[in-house]
Amino acid sequence: MKQYSVVKIKTLKKKFEHTELSFGSRAPRVGDIATVIDVYDGAFDLECCDQNGITIWLEVFKPSDAELELM
Repeated sequence: MKQYSVVKIKTLKKKFEHTELSFGSRAPRVGDIATVIDVYDGAFDLECCDQNGITIWLEVFKPSDAELELM
């Protein structure tokens, strides 16, 4: 995964919960398309936005959290 890569969530292996502390309006779902915002050692930030650029969700993912497909 590289910064600014676009990915599609094929499967989720971790349950993400949306809370009042979450950024965005909901948790990630299978089928969502997201952009890699930042890459860390063993994790990366993914952001999913709507057609107007409004953040739907922003989460830290580990490689084991989901199966992702590069778009």
